[in-house]
Amino acid sequence: MKPANFSTLLDDLRDACLMLLAAFARAAKQIAALPWPALLFCAFLFAFALTLVPLALFVFVVLLAIKLVVTAIVVDKQRRRRN
Repeated sequence: MKPANFSTLLDDLRDACLMLLAAFARAAKQIAALPWPALLFCAFLFAFALTLVPLALFVFVVLLAIKLVVTAIVVDKQRRRRN
């Protein structure tokens, strides 16, 4: 195992960036080859995903906060009953 240093980190980051750019180039070629109806459908799916994912995360965080508040209230009442 070779020791890790800054140049190996930069090499790994450069390789990751090149792989990401290659993936984007392949995706762009495939999108360019799509017919218009399929492209429109993909755009709607992408917009739906961009709308739904943040909404789901927000609802999850709100419900988790409500659960924590209710749990804190219940635990506090149980502690007061014991004392």
